[in-house]
Amino acid sequence: MDIKGAIFDMDGTLLNTEPIYDLAAQKVIDEYGNGDKITWDVKQYVVGTSAKVHCKIFVDSYKINLTPEEFEKKRDEYLIAPFKTCKFMKGAKETTHKCKYELNLKVAIATSSSKFNFDNKTCNIKEWLIEDIDKVVTGDDPRIKKGKPAPDIFIIAAKELGLEPKECIIFEDALSGINAAISSGAKYVIAIPDIRQKKDVENIKYDKVQTKLIILNSMDEFDIKLISKDR
Repeated sequence: MDIKGAIFDMDGTLLNTEPIYDLAAQKVIDEYGNGDKITWDVKQYVVGTSAKVHCKIFVDSYKINLTPEEFEKKRDEYLIAPFKTCKFMKGAKETTHKCKYELNLKVAIATSSSKFNFDNKTCNIKEWLIEDIDKVVTGDDPRIKKGKPAPDIFIIAAKELGLEPKECIIFEDALSGINAAISSGAKYVIAIPDIRQKKDVENIKYDKVQTKLIILNSMDEFDIKLISKDR
């Protein structure tokens, strides 16, 4: 079956927002928690997950004297201003454009972020959003019963495009999101993992007949030839 759609995660895949999240979370930890610095030992379980999941991890790990919901609300206050200045990941803007206009694919974003945070991240790049993106599914969509690594959000994004996951390429950076993309039944999963998770991604067990997992160092390595036989 031909590839007809492309679905993109946002944080760490399209936009370089992870450092912004870290700084905001650290402010809350310093103010309400034990003051320890965020380490990869904790963050590896946070990246790519739903707000409900990662806020609880932060609260428990750093002894934050807030509920996960209160932590999220306080952290989000620190995110508003910097989100409006976030930049594209290397090759991201060119890849969405390539998928839309060279491959003639329908393009969606499937992000664990809330609609509020998504709007702040994209307020200064609306022209790109209008030109390259057909549909957006955010993490607070009531249709999502389980967040990543469950495949719900990708299945819903494909449906929004009028497609099935097996007709789509999914671009992801986080281990939880990559697992979710594979579980959705996507034909291709393009993984751009943090170097610290690369080995874990390489060791994922999956149905290699159903899905082809392609691991890149950055988005600008994506080439049409990788999926040319399905076009």
